[in-house]
Amino acid sequence: MDILSEILDKIQLTSSYWYRTSFAGEWGIKFPKENNIAKFHIVTHGEFCFEAPKLKIKALAEQGDILILFKGMEHNLTSAPKVKPESEISFRSKANLSNTQILEYGDQNKLKANIVCGHFNFNGGPDHPFLSSLPNIVHIKGSENSHSPWLTMLINIIEHESKSNQPGRNTLVRKLTEIIFIQALRVHMHKSEKRNGFLKLIENPNISKTLEAIHHQIERKWGLKELAEIAGMSRTNYSIRFKELSGMTPLDYLTYCRIEKAKKLLKETTKSIPEVSETVGYPSHEHFQKLFKRRVGQTPSVYRKSKP
Repeated sequence: MDILSEILDKIQLTSSYWYRTSFAGEWGIKFPKENNIAKFHIVTHGEFCFEAPKLKIKALAEQGDILILFKGMEHNLTSAPKVKPESEISFRSKANLSNTQILEYGDQNKLKANIVCGHFNFNGGPDHPFLSSLPNIVHIKGSENSHSPWLTMLINIIEHESKSNQPGRNTLVRKLTEIIFIQALRVHMHKSEKRNGFLKLIENPNISKTLEAIHHQIERKWGLKELAEIAGMSRTNYSIRFKELSGMTPLDYLTYCRIEKAKKLLKETTKSIPEVSETVGYPSHEHFQKLFKRRVGQTPSVYRKSKP
């Protein structure tokens, strides 16, 4: 499995579909900031104005465009630049939810903007360095989908399914938006010249080999020398480059992955704590328990008993 797939599996990306909209006339919504999620808006018809006040970003989103706000930041959607947005709660109280679960606002006989809105959760580790390296906003224009015609096809399917009455439509839309998230991330990685952090680390052909090695054999007694040899670099150059790109040392990342794997095993299996310790590469159970408490704030046994 490639390293991006490995990381996406670890952060357990899931999509939550809010609603499909049909807005006409003059309208504006203000979305509040929400932590540990990535909000998205997929324009299936028409256009609207987008603004992220704190970043001083204003843009026009048109049919086929995809907007993803990785840090869940405050933003506004309006029908025109000078329209004053109102809170999401206030706006929704004035809108009508149709029989097919479409949020309608304004005279539906006028020119409309149809948007599929929702957010992505990262259930397997919101503090993963990969997530912290993502940009605040990714705006994929419909015109940039020419090299991925199937992406346009997916958006068309989402438009069709979100307004249908077919059983299972919400689940289908959620799954399709997860695919769109990954493709939008690919497009961003392909076009951006300002990649840093884990995005750059993943694309480094030498260092990415060591990420794969860690993920595939997390229980192995890895040392800096072994990892540097896999990367084909000196220990010093490897360690410096890894930290420059990710903000952490290779062995810090190894520890992070081990603790995350241990948390998963404690919650999802009946393995004893010594078994979990050995599975993630710590033959000394005492050392594992001290390290776990220092990193997580709880002992493994208390963590296991805590709510999911």
